Amino acid sequence: MLNITNKLCKLPSAFSLMLILLWSHSSLAQLRPFQAIYTSQWDLGISLSGQAERSLIKNDDGSYRLTTAASAMVASLTESSLFQFIDDQIEPDHYTYQRKVLNKTRDVEVKFDWPNKKVKNTAGGSDWLMDIVPGTLDKQSVQLLLQLDLAATPVINGKTYAYQVADGGELKIYQFIADGEDLIETPLGNYKSLRIKRDRGEGSDRETWIWFAPDLDYSIVRIIQKEADGKSYQIDLQQLTWLDG
Repeated sequence: MLNITNKLCKLPSAFSLMLILLWSHSSLAQLRPFQAIYTSQWDLGISLSGQAERSLIKNDDGSYRLTTAASAMVASLTESSLFQFIDDQIEPDHYTYQRKVLNKTRDVEVKFDWPNKKVKNTAGGSDWLMDIVPGTLDKQSVQLLLQLDLAATPVINGKTYAYQVADGGELKIYQFIADGEDLIETPLGNYKSLRIKRDRGEGSDRETWIWFAPDLDYSIVRIIQKEADGKSYQIDLQQLTWLDG
């Protein structure tokens, strides 16, 4: 086993990353439709409080829709991911994103064309196509597959999870690192939660942490995001309802 480990350490970085991508996607967990309510805190130069809702719905045709909607006074954010769940893998069909802050609005739409392995991006009034590979996710469904992967195998501190994501007209690698555990207080009780950090590489001023609670089927109980300009956003779980009966 030691010889195998030593050999892996000497592999080219691109090949090593491919191994991480393969090992990251071993989910055997099942999707559970849910509705979760969070408080939200926005620091946009002024501090704002509001509410966020995150839900997963199974449609009559067997597809799923993951939606996040948050608002606080003069700011709002809405994300929606329509996808198929095939052989324990998420296959996105359509992703939309809208953010409003004061009088500024940003809209993004991503349409997946799997037969041709293409994605059509629409943002800022412009359209463009990009190539994708099997396993490509959108910017929201990546969190759901991460949740399933955390539930599928024991989580070791420092373990890396990597995913290919269609983002901004590029195929990017999203990497997450198991960063420890924290006891998160919620109105539902106190839950030992896995702290997962988004690894954007050295030199990045953006920081994102996500806390997943194993006792709640690895549901997200907290997200903190800090932007390069000092703005920040946080949500904390308040209510959780399972919709699968």
